[in-house]
Amino acid sequence: MQAQDFKELQTKRLNLQPLVATFDFATYLFKLISNNREFFRFMPWAGVKTQEQEFDFLHDAKKNWKSKKSAIYGMYLKPEKKFIGVCSFFNIDWDDETGEIGYWLDPKHSRQGYMSEAANEIAKNFFDTGFKRIIIKADPDNIASCKTAEKCGFEREGVMRSVVFNPSLSRREDLVLYAKISNQKNNQK
Repeated sequence: MQAQDFKELQTKRLNLQPLVATFDFATYLFKLISNNREFFRFMPWAGVKTQEQEFDFLHDAKKNWKSKKSAIYGMYLKPEKKFIGVCSFFNIDWDDETGEIGYWLDPKHSRQGYMSEAANEIAKNFFDTGFKRIIIKADPDNIASCKTAEKCGFEREGVMRSVVFNPSLSRREDLVLYAKISNQKNNQK
């Protein structure tokens, strides 16, 4: 499949759009993550140490969106446009028509169905684009993340042992692998 432009998405309650690459937003994200370290302990990649590193992440996210390498969606509540989290489509392989969904949510907005709403919309969009397999990886101790994958119809395929180093826990961690396959009749390449 040829790489295609990413588009902004909408659900009943959310606008899903590219993150803004400004230093003010980087400062906001840095404070949000720093003030919720216990919540973000499951996400080794969230080990950003400075606002400058967060800004670099936002700048790279914008660049990767344009180059069709990853679609990192900010989740914004309608109609007030309040930022509540991130749901991404990344590790994209346009040739094999596969990708991965990852997500995190401001803890103040958890347990309200926002994450499954966003992940479902992103999966639907990329399946409609022609992708055949989408995965989600979750820490086995992150019950909420595992439940989100299952609620979105992703099937547990197994546990990937010692696959990632988590600096906040100072150890290697397992990840549960979930996958969803396109329901298109012709799933052959």
